[in-house]
Amino acid sequence: MNYEEAVNYINNTGAKGIVPGTDVIKHLLDLLGSPQKDLKVIHVAGTNGKGSVCAYLEAALLECGLKTGRYSSPSVFEYLERIRLNGKNITEDEYAEAVSAVREAAGGMSHKPTSFEAETAAAFLYFKLKKADVIIVECGMGGLEDATNVFDKPLACVFTPVSMDHMHFLGNDPEAIARNKAGIMRRGCPAIISYMPEIVLSGKRYDPAGALFDCAQKSDAIPVDASEYKVPEKVVNPLPGRFQEINLQTALCSLETIKEKLGKLFPGKKITDDIFIKGVSRTRHPGRYEKVSVSPLIIRDGAHNPAAAEALRESLERDETLPRAGKIHLIMGVFNDKDYQDILRIMLPGASTFTAIDLPDKVRGLPSDELADAARMICKEESIMAKKGPDKAVPFPSVIKTAGSLKEALIPAQKAGPEDIFVVFGSLSLMQLFGRADL
Repeated sequence: MNYEEAVNYINNTGAKGIVPGTDVIKHLLDLLGSPQKDLKVIHVAGTNGKGSVCAYLEAALLECGLKTGRYSSPSVFEYLERIRLNGKNITEDEYAEAVSAVREAAGGMSHKPTSFEAETAAAFLYFKLKKADVIIVECGMGGLEDATNVFDKPLACVFTPVSMDHMHFLGNDPEAIARNKAGIMRRGCPAIISYMPEIVLSGKRYDPAGALFDCAQKSDAIPVDASEYKVPEKVVNPLPGRFQEINLQTALCSLETIKEKLGKLFPGKKITDDIFIKGVSRTRHPGRYEKVSVSPLIIRDGAHNPAAAEALRESLERDETLPRAGKIHLIMGVFNDKDYQDILRIMLPGASTFTAIDLPDKVRGLPSDELADAARMICKEESIMAKKGPDKAVPFPSVIKTAGSLKEALIPAQKAGPEDIFVVFGSLSLMQLFGRADL
């Protein structure tokens, strides 16, 4: 099997879409010799911030001299970036070799693995064969029935902020979603819980962090409140955006929690607070409040749910490097199963223009004309002006339109002035388009 054949197998094996449950992947892993049992894992779940926390952890562990693996899905920029070792993507030949083993093992299974299950098994087999020291594993969706939920005793389970997403699978309120994600907790293992605010829905308050702490107690996990961790003043956060302060705090708290354990496992390595700090200072995580161009000023952010949109808006409002009288031009593409109307309600106030574009995935992507119509409806519902305080009025976009591509949507940036700010958001899949936008 070559690389192209491996990708084709992964994309076409088993049932299509998301199939919750771990029975199939556990069977597949058994057939592969249970590689997950030999891995030392930091398991990360949550709605927002998983990727950033994993990036901080990866950078810190690499600085310690540990052979560090990282598994996350889906890809943002390159297909093979979902399986990384020592900061580098798996090679095409390595990927083909691991997937070949999975295909052979799955050949006799009555229930074929889904694409995610097959690729997850291939990743764990690859990490075992490469004798990785520590693996950072990001849940694909939820926790309890996620295909990554196969570890008996991880080094730690880390929980980033929980909000509303994938409700059809995980639950209809933030606490139900949090309880699903808590399914990766294990008895006697640390459960590091990030700061996360209460959420108000239909007049009712929900406390996802409280639900996680309650689950930790019931599962005999060891709860750790990351919000109580004090980030040393000397730490310089390399990732911009207000939300990254919480993600950095969560990552450093996680490292502090397992520092002694890592020291015993790898006595020849330098595992200290100073090394952790040096490592996280080198973190790179494209596509999260990233200024990809200064002139014209273009910011890209993968925000694709209301909580992420709130974080993006707060970052824009608090960013002192932006022009004070800035004109914000929103460019958005989104999947049709996302809560795009609430995202619009968060992002539209104060913007000058709004441009809807189609996503590369035409099946899951919301058509740009429907997104533009939703934006117009929200502006109409708000009567074009929304009150903000006793004497202030916040305008909504005066121009709402569609564009055939990101490149077309960014044509106005070619004539932009110093006060113009272009913000591309709504889906991580938009981030990969920048390489083809000819900016």
